[in-house]
Amino acid sequence: MRGTTVRRNSAAWQAWLWLIGAGFAVLLVGIVFGLQKTGPLCGSPLIPDSRAAEAFDALHRGAEAAAACYRAIGAAAVPTWILIALAVVLVLAGVTVRIVLISRSAARGPEARGPEARGPEARGPEARGPEARGTGGGSLR
Repeated sequence: MRGTTVRRNSAAWQAWLWLIGAGFAVLLVGIVFGLQKTGPLCGSPLIPDSRAAEAFDALHRGAEAAAACYRAIGAAAVPTWILIALAVVLVLAGVTVRIVLISRSAARGPEARGPEARGPEARGPEARGPEARGTGGGSLR
């Protein structure tokens, strides 16, 4: 992390990582929940294929299996899409926190970031090498 003051063990570093991690975890839960079938002849909210229920309705007049399947899929789709939308919001919040941290760090300038961010001139002669200290490496003219 060159040039930023956010330390890997700081609360800000942990906050954006936790937000992104939680977002991906919620997304995974939403996808798994959305792939679950809503009945024996029904599809799922993410794959609403209910051909078996429609075929059953064609063979048995008045069974209304397909209608029941589509109602069940519609009911199960609401929490699925809420979980997926929540996941997207969490990931975007984590990315936003990270961008704000980087921009605040850059806005402070190198003076607020410490000598390691300013370069060898700011760290003193020991960081520049033996020539700057006058202890060797140069000519004796």
